[in-house]
Amino acid sequence: MSVHTRREFLGSTAAVLLARAAGAETTPFAYAYVGTYTPNGGGIYAFRIELATGGLTQLQVVDDIRNPSWLVLSPDQTRLYAVSEIDNYLPPGTQPAMPAAPTGGALVSYAIDPRSMRLTRLSAVASGGNSPAYLSVHPSGKFAFAGNYGSGTVAMFPVGLDGALQAASDVRPSVGPRHRAHTYDNEPGQFAISDHEGPHIHMVAPDPGGQFVIANDAGLDLTLIWRLDAQAQRLLPAATPVVAAPAGSAPRHFAFHPNGRVFYNLYEHDAKIAVYDYDPSRGALRLKQTLSTLPPKFAGSNLASEILVSADGRFVYAANRLHNAIAGFAVLPDGQLRALNETWVHADSPRTLCFDPTGAYLYACNQKSDAITSFHVNAATGALQFTGRYEPVGSPAAMCMLRSARV
Repeated sequence: MSVHTRREFLGSTAAVLLARAAGAETTPFAYAYVGTYTPNGGGIYAFRIELATGGLTQLQVVDDIRNPSWLVLSPDQTRLYAVSEIDNYLPPGTQPAMPAAPTGGALVSYAIDPRSMRLTRLSAVASGGNSPAYLSVHPSGKFAFAGNYGSGTVAMFPVGLDGALQAASDVRPSVGPRHRAHTYDNEPGQFAISDHEGPHIHMVAPDPGGQFVIANDAGLDLTLIWRLDAQAQRLLPAATPVVAAPAGSAPRHFAFHPNGRVFYNLYEHDAKIAVYDYDPSRGALRLKQTLSTLPPKFAGSNLASEILVSADGRFVYAANRLHNAIAGFAVLPDGQLRALNETWVHADSPRTLCFDPTGAYLYACNQKSDAITSFHVNAATGALQFTGRYEPVGSPAAMCMLRSARV
């Protein structure tokens, strides 16, 4: 995930070109952090990326956290935040003080060294529920939001002056009737079961304007919308606080178009993308298209996992875990999608996808293959071409990017 603007990237590129003109050696780099499921994975990995090839060089492994399955950077890129997706364990020093036999998950804050990009732990806080699966940061950097999959709760956290997360200021439950484990429109041979015995928050993030906070409940097939009260540090129901998805569809991850007015919602269980018009003044969604992430005549089990929008807003990509492929879509003028192609990930179970900061490469964290694979992105057509590179990482779950050009 890149939080750098095109102006910053062009400025960095200009510096590299000037240095080349002067005859200096140049090696532009980006930096990435990868979260894993432990103990197969070692914790959080820091990598340097050579932008000329997309190759990764390991710099550090942080092993003071269990199951860091989701990572996010602060807007100023000086802090890294991670979930600890495991219950009955909290890292040493977790605040506030917990009972002798704690339950629930944790969120851990790390400082990023501006020279080496290595991580140093700042603090840890209780996640406000069980099995946190997602963490996001407000555009202001003043708040963070956690989605607790196990308990179906969304928690809000103030960020201290040192960049560390503080104890939760608000925790919101998701409630509603249970749904069946299979969707009404399952593909032939779809036997994979999605967890619908109760609420399961799979993603929570602020909208681009920072006025509203949106969460997907994959257990109850709901998208929840709150208005952010920054002064009170609370989440209040939006004018339309709940948008229902088809029963059993399991809304998982979502992404906004760069214009902030189109919302793409990925349904995990029936492998579909729902395209909505988004009203940033009210936090309101209006459905206008639903289409499959799978090829025509596909039959069998699949669990869709991740959705990304290119920085220029021209292409959308969705990962299909059991199909082991990335589906590509062209974005039409009104934000609706047209299927383009699909690309084999050359591995097993792509859990998440991530662009490098320049948009030239797309990376797939293949959880069951213990490897990250990479693809060159054709800027004109959106097509993906496998680089032939595999980075061995145990159970990679999530990846985020930080850019630092070295001249």
